[in-house]
Amino acid sequence: MSRMYWTNFLHIYQPPTQTPEILGRVTNECYRPLVAILLRYPHARITLNINGCLTEQLVRDGYRDVIDGLRELAARGQIEFTASAKYHPILPLIPEEEAIRQIELNTEVNRHYLGTVYRPQGFFSPEMCYSRAVAEMVCRLGYRWIIVDEISYCGKLGTVRYDRLYRIRGLQDFYVFFRERFTSAGITYGSLPTGETLLRRLGAAIGQKRYLLTGTDGEIYGHHRRGQEQLLIDIFASGALDLCRLTDLFALFQEKEEVDPLPCSWSTWEDELAAAIPYPQWAYPSHGLHDTQWALTRLAIKALASADRSAPGYEAARQCLDEGLHSCQYWWASCRPWWDTGMVERGAALLKQVVDAMKSQLSPELVCRAALLEEQIRKTARTWQESGKARTLRRQYLETHPGVSSLLTFG
Repeated sequence: MSRMYWTNFLHIYQPPTQTPEILGRVTNECYRPLVAILLRYPHARITLNINGCLTEQLVRDGYRDVIDGLRELAARGQIEFTASAKYHPILPLIPEEEAIRQIELNTEVNRHYLGTVYRPQGFFSPEMCYSRAVAEMVCRLGYRWIIVDEISYCGKLGTVRYDRLYRIRGLQDFYVFFRERFTSAGITYGSLPTGETLLRRLGAAIGQKRYLLTGTDGEIYGHHRRGQEQLLIDIFASGALDLCRLTDLFALFQEKEEVDPLPCSWSTWEDELAAAIPYPQWAYPSHGLHDTQWALTRLAIKALASADRSAPGYEAARQCLDEGLHSCQYWWASCRPWWDTGMVERGAALLKQVVDAMKSQLSPELVCRAALLEEQIRKTARTWQESGKARTLRRQYLETHPGVSSLLTFG
């Protein structure tokens, strides 16, 4: 008898600007319970991304037990890790040399702390931000597959067939897996809090030879959604679905289809793709904050590229740029619907520190330009907050995108 396979992809991450208090809360509400649940059910299987930035924070703040638990789960074959970029940058929007550096840093950190069980075959581009250039780069780096949102298949939701594997046209034996959005959103936004609700949603499809590929932030289990971990417990305990890791699908499904996925993210909607806006939460056209943020980002990258690597301050500047490319500052500036002035200001400050650390080597004009851009970002963010513009933009977005049914506290 045929049965559905559930391939559950989880992504866990905290930005480099995260506070120890919030990290502690997320660890106790989500990371520790999640590891404990997986250890309790030896037949449970997931695919997991943990960014090296979070790995280092967990070690630094005394949560090595989470890392130890993940290592044990991987050794038992219950989880497989994906590769990614250490500080969670939007890879299609940064230079390739910076993207490769972030990927290599991520591998270095995770291999150091997780050991030999960290041997990813697949790749998670932060926020599932996909472009052809990213796929080509990841393929060159030796990975076998990349996970993206289903909207990337053809620009429409609900068109992917989950009874086959998808190979990217023109790339040698390189595959793409499409995350199913409808069920993933149900888990994320709390409409599928238990195993029973998930099975009811799936209905007769449970008896079909196909796979269900969900992909969410791992933090929804217990942190963003209190009690959401009950869904995992119910499914693991019931045995109602066969469970597998993403790479296991190669042995389970033989039919293949060639595709050329579209640029997108896991937050992009059909109207945004139709308007040629693939990454709206991070780079929306004529967006008063995004434009200035990316101007400062480009300036920081240019400043570091022109600096003498042996000069005093270079290593500090390099670290600030690595961290400063994190995606959260753009996300929280977007008002689609996410908004947080503190995250915006902290991100801008990190990028300005790149220039400040190297200012003895840079022209006064460039140093002044960086200061002006950071000040403009701060002033614009505060003006939007105080004038109510941010609230208006968020409301407009939610009115035109009813699929975003709930506000969470992540980016």
